Amino acid sequence: MSPSAQDPHDFDGERSAGGVPPRRGPFGFGPHLDALRPDAPTPRAVAVVRTLMFIGGSCGLALGALFLMGLSVPAEAMNEALQDQVDIAAEQGVELVVTVDLMRSLMGVLALVTGAYGLLSTLLATRIQRRTVGVFWGVVLFQAAAGLLLLWNLLGGEWFSLVPLGFTAAMVAFMFTREGRAYYGLL
Repeated sequence: MSPSAQDPHDFDGERSAGGVPPRRGPFGFGPHLDALRPDAPTPRAVAVVRTLMFIGGSCGLALGALFLMGLSVPAEAMNEALQDQVDIAAEQGVELVVTVDLMRSLMGVLALVTGAYGLLSTLLATRIQRRTVGVFWGVVLFQAAAGLLLLWNLLGGEWFSLVPLGFTAAMVAFMFTREGRAYYGLL
């Protein structure tokens, strides 16, 4: 023993009197193996993914609703707003040709894409606590597809895609943590 009556190999002072370190994790197997138990709580990494998917899903549904509201604008009002945009672009030396039909079709596609993302994200977030392999791979593939779309936007020069791409990559990484894989029985 050292002069302070503490074992020099026990830096944190957690060894019991018999010299055996205490068990790790709530069930004694380590956090990644404890996640295998049927009564194990949701690991923090998976809970973070679930929360981020609810946030992203609600944002997608809200954006989809906003685009649908834009479709309800009368054609005369939309044509007037588009003419203002054409005039502003002409002042800067840019020729802009946008018709009401083109704008409506663009809004429809954007409403469909953002609404579908929001609906799928919310659906997967509600199912993420079901410990099935299908839910695990559904979340991973959904986030991977969203990440590829964001990467495509980023490569096209849309630098604002960098932040959601970071969140998407983090969600995929969190699902592949040892605790996350063990929670779904994929060790």
